[in-house]
Amino acid sequence: MSSFKKRVPASQPKPPPATRINPHSAQLLVSTGVPALDDVLGGGLPVGGVLLIEQDRQTGYSNTLLSYFASQAIAAGHKLCIVNADRDVNLASQLPGWAGVSRSAPESGTSTGAETEQGGAGDKMQIAWRYQNLPRVDGREADTQSHSEPSARPPSTAATDTPYCENFDLSMRIPQKVIDRASVDIVDGDAIARGMSGTENKSGDMYRHVLEKISALIDDGFSSLKPLPPNAERNILRIELRSLGSGFWRSSDPNAILAFLHGLRGLLRYSYAACVISFPAYLYEEAGVRLPIVRRIEHLCDAVIELESFEGSNATPSSIVARQIKGEAASNSQEYHGFLHIHKLPRLNSLTASMGRLSILHTGGGSANNLAFRLRRKKFSIETYHLPIEGGVTERRVPAKEESNTPRLPSGAGCGSTPGRKDPLEF
Repeated sequence: MSSFKKRVPASQPKPPPATRINPHSAQLLVSTGVPALDDVLGGGLPVGGVLLIEQDRQTGYSNTLLSYFASQAIAAGHKLCIVNADRDVNLASQLPGWAGVSRSAPESGTSTGAETEQGGAGDKMQIAWRYQNLPRVDGREADTQSHSEPSARPPSTAATDTPYCENFDLSMRIPQKVIDRASVDIVDGDAIARGMSGTENKSGDMYRHVLEKISALIDDGFSSLKPLPPNAERNILRIELRSLGSGFWRSSDPNAILAFLHGLRGLLRYSYAACVISFPAYLYEEAGVRLPIVRRIEHLCDAVIELESFEGSNATPSSIVARQIKGEAASNSQEYHGFLHIHKLPRLNSLTASMGRLSILHTGGGSANNLAFRLRRKKFSIETYHLPIEGGVTERRVPAKEESNTPRLPSGAGCGSTPGRKDPLEF
C-alpha cells in the first residue's frame, strides 16, 4: 500500500442535485427542462442568472417553456417559487409529466389532431445509418433517462442519483399528490394584495412586495453568503415570474420594473437561485416600434430570447414564409410554429458566451438567429430552420392552362434551325 495519499477534506460539500458545471466558465448550471433550450444557452441556465422570455402577442408558447421549468424543479427536488399577478396558478393542469406518470392530459390539451399525427410520425421516423452517431438535442441522452416511479425528490437526494434534465411528455400531467409533496411556493395576485395590506407598503407597489418575498426566500437557506449547518446539503431555488410588467403589476412609478430587475439580479448573484421571467414586450410598443424601456429591461437580464409565432401576426416576412410552409402538403410533418430569436446569451464569469463552443445547434452550421420551434403532442422542440423545397412536391411547376396555350415547335426543331431539317448544333 502506497504511503502517498491525496488529502481530501472529510466534509467536502456536494453540488446541488440536478446541476452540472459549465466547462467553459466553471459556472454552475441548471436545466430549463427543454434540452434544446439548454443547448442554445450553452448547457443550461447559470445559477444566479435571469432568463427573459419575450412573449408572443397571440399565442401562449412562453407558458409552455415556463411549465417545463416548473416541472423540472419538481422532478429534481428543487424549491420552486411561482409569482403570477394576473391569474390563479393550477399546477395539476399545467405541468407536463415525465416517464412513469400515469395520469394523461385531457384530449383538449395543447395540440390538435393534425399535430398528433405529426408527432406520432416524427417519433417513429428512422434516419440514415451514417447520421445515427451524430449528437442529438431531443431529450433522449443517456443522462436524461429516468424510468423510476415519479415523485418529488427531497432536497437530500444525491446529485448523482438525479438526472440533469428529465424527458417530459406534454400529453401527461403530474399527479396532485406529487405536487403536494414538492416544495412549491405560489404567489398569486390575491396573495400579493393580502401581503401588501398587512405591511407598510400600501402605495400599491407590487414590485417592491415581490422583491421582499424573494429576498426572504433566498435568506432561508439559499444564500451563498451564509454557511450551511453541519451535514446539510445545498439546494436550488427556482423562481418563475409570469407576465412581468403587464397591467396587473400595479405601481405608481413607471420605472419600477427597472428597479425591480436591478434588485433581483443583485440578490441572485449571491445565491443558489435561478430565475425565468416571461415579459409581454408587445405592450411596450407605439406604432409598431418598441419603446426604449424594453432595451433597458433586456440589459438588466442575463439571457433574452423571443418567441415569434406564425399565428395571428401581420404581413411580416415570418408570416409569409409560414403560409408557404402550410401550403405544402408534403411538408406537414416538418411544419414549424414560429421563430426563436436570441437577443442575449448568458456571460456569467466570462467575457464571451458559451453557445459558440458548447452548442450543438450552433456548431451544426447555423447562426444564432436561424432557429425555429414547433409544439408537438408530446414535446416542445427547437431546431434549425430550413426553407421548404421551391414549388413543393405536389405542386405543378407549369399550370395546365399555360401549358396548353404555349405554341409547340415541331419535333427536331431547335434554336435557329429550319423545320424538317436536322439542326447542325444538335449533338
